[in-house]
Amino acid sequence: MGNPVKKYIQQKLYNRCDEKYRAELERQSDRYAQFLLKRGEQLRLDVSLMRTTDKEQSVQRGNIKLADGCFAETKEAVVIYLRGGLVDTQAFSMIDQAMTERPGLLLAYGQEDFLTGDGKRHSPWFKPVWSPDTLETSFYMGSLIAVRKETYAAWEKSRNGGASADAVYTALGRELAAFCMGQKDSIGVIDAFLYHGLREEESADAWIPGERTLPEENVVENVGLSAEKNDPAAQAEVSVIIPSKDNPEVLSVCLRSLREQTVKPVREIIVIDNGSNEKNRRTVETMAEELSFCYRYEPMEFNFSRMCNLGASMAQGNFLLFLNDDMEIIQPDWLERLLSEAVKPHAGAVGAKLLYPETTLIQHAGVTNLRVGPAHKLLKCDDSQVYYHGRNRGRHDMLAVTAACLLVAKEKFEAVGGFYEGMAVSYNDVELCFSLYEKGWYNIQCNDVVLYHHESLSRGDDNLSEQKWKRLLQEKHTLYTRHPKLWKKDPFYSPFLAEHFSDYICNYEYEYERRDCYTGLKPYRNRKALRQAVSVEGHTLPVPREWCNDCLTVNVEHARRERRLDLTEERDVYWIEGWSYVLGMDNCRYEKTLILQEEKSGAVYEAEVLTRFRKDVVEILPEQTNVALAGFFCRIPREKIPAGSYHIAMLARDRCSGQRLYKETNAVLKVENSTASSG
Repeated sequence: MGNPVKKYIQQKLYNRCDEKYRAELERQSDRYAQFLLKRGEQLRLDVSLMRTTDKEQSVQRGNIKLADGCFAETKEAVVIYLRGGLVDTQAFSMIDQAMTERPGLLLAYGQEDFLTGDGKRHSPWFKPVWSPDTLETSFYMGSLIAVRKETYAAWEKSRNGGASADAVYTALGRELAAFCMGQKDSIGVIDAFLYHGLREEESADAWIPGERTLPEENVVENVGLSAEKNDPAAQAEVSVIIPSKDNPEVLSVCLRSLREQTVKPVREIIVIDNGSNEKNRRTVETMAEELSFCYRYEPMEFNFSRMCNLGASMAQGNFLLFLNDDMEIIQPDWLERLLSEAVKPHAGAVGAKLLYPETTLIQHAGVTNLRVGPAHKLLKCDDSQVYYHGRNRGRHDMLAVTAACLLVAKEKFEAVGGFYEGMAVSYNDVELCFSLYEKGWYNIQCNDVVLYHHESLSRGDDNLSEQKWKRLLQEKHTLYTRHPKLWKKDPFYSPFLAEHFSDYICNYEYEYERRDCYTGLKPYRNRKALRQAVSVEGHTLPVPREWCNDCLTVNVEHARRERRLDLTEERDVYWIEGWSYVLGMDNCRYEKTLILQEEKSGAVYEAEVLTRFRKDVVEILPEQTNVALAGFFCRIPREKIPAGSYHIAMLARDRCSGQRLYKETNAVLKVENSTASSG
């Protein structure tokens, strides 16, 4: 029957392990809850204390009857909001405060999220600054807007008192925005939650106020293209500029698709070659005769900016289209759509959405200026899905777009001095966009224009040599030296959104995501285990033989020095990441430690690990118990660990029975001497 006291104690220990596991899993599964806790906000709201708009009838105000919403007044503003949700108890006071502190503010909108039936908050929707082109795609201002009373009265008067049919909330909001946008900073966002929608499921999909899904006309169709003679887009002449070297086969795909798949004729195509070998040069010259483009052969060290500027100086068109030689055109009206944006007086650079060839995986959907630097948003996400209120659909104002496909008016390009030639390889397109933005123009990402970019899916930072990585950091440093006001700042990307991910999630970092979070390392001092250590194939394991079996599985995915993200970082850090589980056991019982054994000296260290939620592990191991926190993460400062090559192993201890399991991996962590560490 066993010892009942022992069973009782083990059950108590297990209950404690299970409770701790559940709490940590919940913490790591709900990033938004942690975001709210960090801000000192409530995770649940008492819905009875808020204005329940779905119980109210449409209200007539002047000549306007709002069909799907209501009106209210504060001291400073007329507030218009949707029925079917809840106005936050602090909303009106926050609106009055904003209107008082910002005298030029005429129209304001704020942050919002959703509530379940019992008041749990989820699915936050964070807003950018005034974004006129985004507003055409979707009413991103959300479910509540506030208009200064005097401004609302002036708008009503401008309508000459005419009778109005029932107004739709989004149409009314766009009309008011158009009335208010005449002066600088007249439309702005309030950094407070003003509204809470009602929805049980947690999601960050394309919900638009007044609609439950993103309408088709906001996806691709009905963009208002015109071929009339007085249409600026119809009158525009486009010069296409393509830098290329020793890449004739890829260039041929680009040029042929450009000629065959483009409805609107281009003024000219200019290929700038900075020094192809003789065979490739002859091939491109033959291609130039066949496809009728200008080929400029100008041997020089690679400098993307200089090559583009050279092409621009030769261009006869009043619009410049910069195109990588590995692009493929797949949409006949792509150029018309880009031009429909680029001809707008307020437009700067206009870019397209790029997919990896023959896939629906996103390579580019705009550039966001994160804390870690400029980054492609939604990189490698599946474009068959809609992300964060349609951010991969329609058109959006963004701080930058990629020069892999970038259209800009020539006069605006020249007004900012073109591409900065001091940035030869990286971030030169971002620098151009920053310059256009600082001149007062809006850079526009057109997600209804799709091209294939024949860039390798496997390409990434890990493939860059140390020399190239240093150059990348130097050019990033140059970017912010030239634009210091934009360092770690992106007005079109809410500060409440994550500064370290390519997708759109709230700005909360778990410990394993923080670059200032380090795990402990100390000499391994289990004397009993060391006395019973065994030798396997000439290698001494620091544990007894009975600890070594095949129950413990360990997968090390990364073991290397963490690369610095900018030149100001001085500390070298070593990073080990992977996942581990005990076969056939309840994994909530085990605590894990990394064991690092230096190859030559035999010195043994134990390193703390942080657990990490791994949804992918749960999906591939459905038969295993409690493996959601199987992920492990370890960051060790260079000064804490001597140089050498370390074999990586995992030690797991059952906190209920005391059983220990040990597993060596094939992974090796190579720690360099301090003088060798750089980049």
